[in-house]
Amino acid sequence: MAYIFKFANNDVFVNSVKSYPNTSFDIYQGIAYYNNILSPSGAFTASIYTGPKGYLSLFEQNIDRSGSSGLTALPGGPPAFENAVIQGYAPESMYTDGDEGANPIIQPFIVKDGSRVAFKTVTTRDFNGANNFGDVMTNKYPLTASISKEYYAATYAKAPIPVITPSGSGGPTTVEASGSVSHLGALKNVMNSYKILSPQYAFSSSARDLGSDDTSAGAVPVGLISIPSIFYGSTIKRGSVNLKTYVSGTLIAELRDINRNGELIQVGPTGSVSSASVAGVVLYDQGFVILTGSKALDGTHQEDYTGTGNDYPRWVYFAQTLSGAYGGAPSEIPISTPSSSYYLGFDGTTYTPTLTLLAHARKNELNHSNNPTYISSSQTIQLSTGSRGYGENTELAIKNTVSASYNTPTASFEKTTYISQIGIFDDNQNLLGVAQLATPVKKTENREFTFKLKIDF
Repeated sequence: MAYIFKFANNDVFVNSVKSYPNTSFDIYQGIAYYNNILSPSGAFTASIYTGPKGYLSLFEQNIDRSGSSGLTALPGGPPAFENAVIQGYAPESMYTDGDEGANPIIQPFIVKDGSRVAFKTVTTRDFNGANNFGDVMTNKYPLTASISKEYYAATYAKAPIPVITPSGSGGPTTVEASGSVSHLGALKNVMNSYKILSPQYAFSSSARDLGSDDTSAGAVPVGLISIPSIFYGSTIKRGSVNLKTYVSGTLIAELRDINRNGELIQVGPTGSVSSASVAGVVLYDQGFVILTGSKALDGTHQEDYTGTGNDYPRWVYFAQTLSGAYGGAPSEIPISTPSSSYYLGFDGTTYTPTLTLLAHARKNELNHSNNPTYISSSQTIQLSTGSRGYGENTELAIKNTVSASYNTPTASFEKTTYISQIGIFDDNQNLLGVAQLATPVKKTENREFTFKLKIDF
């Protein structure tokens, strides 16, 4: 028999659970292995994840899916407009599904119409250059995120001077340098706001200038590691950042924020080069690690970390292979440092809204059931039907489930039920959810229970 009770004010609690999930990256040869997770194979693909190793999928629509978009132009049909960000297709009748039954990749799409709604990455020029109104514009999944590394040599221009070549002889206008600041330069105000914690956060000081490209003015090389917020939540936990550099599998240097003020201090191995020195800082709320340590960490090993020739390992070269290529240009030669590997670990900070409900099973309540097994099996249920109604025997004996030490006589009768699940309803008695107990709870008339239900949003 089902019973419905209303939650009292003191039975409902809404709060947030604060947690510190650990995240780690093992970095080698341009790949960041996230939390030591190996991608399992699926029913349609060798790896259920469609993104590259070390990346998190922001949306999980294409888990264990294979195949292309499945749209192939029919002979004589209009060519599909295609560039780096959108594809425009003619009406569906002009195409055939080339991957029918192949579990093709899902794509986000927008139909081009008079509202001029388009993807955020589509420029006005691209939108106008697409085919006709009614065409389908698509983007690509999965959208992924991972850590990235940028290296700024001491002479690198952090804010290039604008260089625009005007059009001539009918040629287009070319932009060689827009004058926009680099990612490092964009962090100037944020870093200076942290100077109250440590002078190491100063973007420019008498000791160095992170924004200059003039070594005589104190310009120094800088390594910038960017961590998307999907990996840490609200903020990175203070004091949890840990960086390690390995050569041929041997730890040669380690950084930690032992003072919990954002300074990354070299703590090991014991007696290592530059031990106890500050090699960088962490922007915990923004998810950036700025490395300024340029001293050689190992005087016996050299590799080509930046494409300018062999050099000793330094903290500014940390995870340099993640940049993809020398200078960061995809068309250039990929970086390869087979003897060097790296580790980056930290704890995030997440807040999970939680609804807590207290469901009470009080004394002398919830001790009757409409389950057929609640009636003693030694009697027959007598039914009576007729033109005026339907009736059952109202004096059936309830089965006595109280155990006794002997078969006869049986123990004294006591109404007993077993609570197996708790339903949650709204004001209109629509079922919202069911809490299933691992083991049914025995409920007698002199027993009372309080069940604690938690729901994470």
